[in-house]
Amino acid sequence: MQRKQPEGDNSMGVMRELRPRGAEDPRSPVAWLVLALVIEQPSHGYELGQRYDLRFGSFASLSVPRVYAALDRLRDAGMIEPIVLKPVEPAGKQHLMRRSYRATRAGVEAYRRWAAERLQDDPYRPQLLGRIASVGVLGIDAVFDVLDEYERVCLEELRALPTDSEQLEQGQATLQELTQSLVVDQQRRELRARHEWAVHSRRLLEVHRRLSASAEPEHAEAPEA
Repeated sequence: MQRKQPEGDNSMGVMRELRPRGAEDPRSPVAWLVLALVIEQPSHGYELGQRYDLRFGSFASLSVPRVYAALDRLRDAGMIEPIVLKPVEPAGKQHLMRRSYRATRAGVEAYRRWAAERLQDDPYRPQLLGRIASVGVLGIDAVFDVLDEYERVCLEELRALPTDSEQLEQGQATLQELTQSLVVDQQRRELRARHEWAVHSRRLLEVHRRLSASAEPEHAEAPEA
């Protein structure tokens, strides 16, 4: 089931065109992953390329020119905007000439929607989910949102799988029917495992949230004037 896009918000439609130049797969998540890194920490293309390689390079490689192409398209879509960052240490002229970016509010909201909606058609979604969640750019509530959508998709696909025929249950199925049933059984087992992982992850996050809340210092009430 496709979520209804907020009226007047064309960010998702624009972002469908954010395929980096030269990329063959129009569903490539690389532009969104670059956006996640900008949300995590505003920076320039070269540094973002280094972080991208460390974070996502093992399964979604991206050359430096394509990082800049993704930044250009994110900027054109209103997902990021240029800023001037003050260097922590004295920097050379080349560093000062690099254009830095930060995410806009529209970019953060679009990324959050994509992080959940992307799961349904991504063949590498367990690994991609882990990478996206590890960025942690939007806080624990956003991770819960992604898990909720992940679990919903798993249950939806489980319900859509065909049930075994009466002939199969009685041992009267043809070889073709039996092999098809085995394929469906594999899909069912995999979806159940994914769903169990989502439930397990939610429990761990709930524990983390409770521990974090209990660790927060209590604020003493200010004395009345």
